[in-house]
Amino acid sequence: MKVLKPWPLGWKAKIGVLIPAVDTGYCSYEFRVLCPEGVVTLETRVAMGALTLENLKKMRGDALHGARLLAAASPDVITYEATAAGFVLGVEGDAALIREIEETTGVRATTGATSVAASLAALGVQRVSVYAATSQEVTDYTIRYLRDRGFSVDDHLSVCFGHASEGFRMSPWELYGEVVKFHRRCPGVQAVFIAGGCFRTLEMIDALEKNLEIPIVATVPANMYQCLKIAGIREPVSGYGRLLEGPR
Repeated sequence: MKVLKPWPLGWKAKIGVLIPAVDTGYCSYEFRVLCPEGVVTLETRVAMGALTLENLKKMRGDALHGARLLAAASPDVITYEATAAGFVLGVEGDAALIREIEETTGVRATTGATSVAASLAALGVQRVSVYAATSQEVTDYTIRYLRDRGFSVDDHLSVCFGHASEGFRMSPWELYGEVVKFHRRCPGVQAVFIAGGCFRTLEMIDALEKNLEIPIVATVPANMYQCLKIAGIREPVSGYGRLLEGPR
């Protein structure tokens, strides 16, 4: 019989995650894998359908409702995980949502979009390429957001998934191969951003970094990086890329 550890879950920190309702378990799994000892994730789902601009913008209202639910469990930080849903709000709209969550719940907050920008800055990256799950219309908002935050987006590719479930069905090693091919188009960048929590990255991100010899920023690790930083958790998370192994 398995014996539970003698301390309560989340004795170091509790991270609240507003996760898209369409997640079939991979995104949840990745957050749990990236938790250092003593850190736990708490989830509330946010309504999400097809990856359209209209649906992504609609998610904002449900995110506030979800944040109120998460606040009942006293998390140390709340993240609105979906990167595209933050990018479509623009820099000012994304920052306004963070403020509103914090004012509504009394809990410090971040978003996937803000977390990606913070991750790129922490890695010292200025020039980046973007491999995105979204349509070109939505990816254009991603590019605009990053450029407005001071980054140079030198190349991008929109995979154009109609629904996030298409990404969950893509194996990590298939994704690995596609990103390697994409990177050959623009080898001079300082990092690749794999945009989309539906992409399964954890199994291969370390190998991909070693192959390309540059950092890889992905949605879930970027969210976790920023949440751990806000919560004051300094210990490295090894085996999943330079970002989480580095200082916070």
